[in-house]
Amino acid sequence: MAVTDYPAWPSPYFAELHRNAPPGLPLGFVSTLDALPEHPAQPGVINLHRLKRLCRDPDGQRTLTAAKALLEQLQALRDGGWRIAWTVHNLLPIDGGAPREADWCAALGVLGIADAVLTHTRSDALHLARLTKAPIVVAGWAGLSVPKSVPPASEPVRALVRRLRDAPFSVLVVGNLVPYKGLPAVVKAFTAHTRRAHLLITGPCRDDALAADLAAVVVTSGGRVHVHPERIPPEHVHRLYQAADAALCPYRVDGSWEVFTRVLYPGSVSTALAFCTPVVAPDLPAIAEMTANSPAWLYPPGEGPGRVLAAAENASRQAGPRARRSPGDGTAGWRLVTATYQRIFEQLIGPNDPFSGPDSDTVTNLPDPRHRISRPLVPPPHKETSSCSIP
Repeated sequence: MAVTDYPAWPSPYFAELHRNAPPGLPLGFVSTLDALPEHPAQPGVINLHRLKRLCRDPDGQRTLTAAKALLEQLQALRDGGWRIAWTVHNLLPIDGGAPREADWCAALGVLGIADAVLTHTRSDALHLARLTKAPIVVAGWAGLSVPKSVPPASEPVRALVRRLRDAPFSVLVVGNLVPYKGLPAVVKAFTAHTRRAHLLITGPCRDDALAADLAAVVVTSGGRVHVHPERIPPEHVHRLYQAADAALCPYRVDGSWEVFTRVLYPGSVSTALAFCTPVVAPDLPAIAEMTANSPAWLYPPGEGPGRVLAAAENASRQAGPRARRSPGDGTAGWRLVTATYQRIFEQLIGPNDPFSGPDSDTVTNLPDPRHRISRPLVPPPHKETSSCSIP
């Protein structure tokens, strides 16, 4: 049971997970933990994702009291037969100010009682192994897929595709326009270091200050930077990636966003890779791992993308006319991810002992959590995390 607002909240991640779930995975969705004790699927596996929405008080604030109540509720469910698996996309909340004591309490507390932890990259697993004794499973990554039946694109989407194709060198940013991407600084670096390239930034923006900052830097871009502050329907996203010469996937690492140097699942990178679009992104552990065998220009995280954008633009000029690029369908990665979910379910909820199953020396299989595996690919943990202390 994945604890999420999907399908009321149209999450592309859960939509793909749902669409590609194998027949043997009884995948369900609940918006809160309160419904689980009476749920007909129990006992089963509780799959956590975003913790921040689960540790809020009645006023909607994340508080230490609410975080501790969350952990007590999870422990009670576990005592009643449920098993807990946390899919860690981000260790701490990333949209807003610095992490609070409640965020650390919730994250470390869940890591302390989880029966399994899922990550999408080995680099995330290597860090999380220092924070939990739970077995860590690397599920691999997957971006958006191309639907089998693609409806006609709207005129605004077709106009964006034309803009990308008509540019001498086109760079694309897709996704929520949020502070942790540092977009105003990215635009300044782009205009300062490129000469012919065009940058398209598209996605919803719910931050008025950020929207104003973006509008101001766009004015000074000489017409080479375009912002489309609307959500692109997931079934049409591949059209933009196919038309772009590069996908820019920026992430800040200063202040509260320093956590990206340790744990990060960059959905923007996974989607660009799924659609075979070269990536421009900071050289963070997860991104370096994901792009290791794909065309990418990575830049030092504290430096910004200016120099590599200039290099990418120059490379495109020397290469001549662009070759038409067909996107992958993205389904192969999701089949691997959902197969991992199924293995975890089967091994946590076994026919006899919920923790039965052979030990494994691979991080894509779930080892018996009661015993240290003999040749772990993930280093053994060295820190207790069952308390709510802040590291």
